Amino acid sequence: MSALSTRRLALRVALGLLILALGAMVITLGAAGIATGLARADSEADLATLAAVGATPRVRRTLSGLQCGLIAAMGVLLGALSGLIPAIGLRLALHRQDVEEWRSGWERGANADPRPDLFLELPWATFGQLIVVVPLIGRVMAALLTRSRVPLARRAG
Repeated sequence: MSALSTRRLALRVALGLLILALGAMVITLGAAGIATGLARADSEADLATLAAVGATPRVRRTLSGLQCGLIAAMGVLLGALSGLIPAIGLRLALHRQDVEEWRSGWERGANADPRPDLFLELPWATFGQLIVVVPLIGRVMAALLTRSRVPLARRAG
């Protein structure tokens, strides 16, 4: 394999990982945004109480940002695990098939190649970027898009 074809293959793999990472980021941030919006609507009375007792607008933004960041982090971790487990299982099944083909060729005397090795190369850099960057973006976006001031309402009773 020439150096040029090796470089092209590496670029194709890197591009594929980038596309997968961007897709995962969009899906995770969308789901985290929806969940944060629902959580904010559910805790509106609590946020109004916080405002009534003198909490600063920064508290509201920080709370929303932390909620979104936590939801995004959980989504990335669970998504990575749910994709990693079937991928490893598929790779193990393909390796088992390669070994069986090698063994049958070896027994017939038609195969002089060494036994196939199992290689699992995980994209640790991509995992790390997703685990750090996606929740950070979610936290910042939620903090920026959350209203700072809430109208104080009178409570009946």
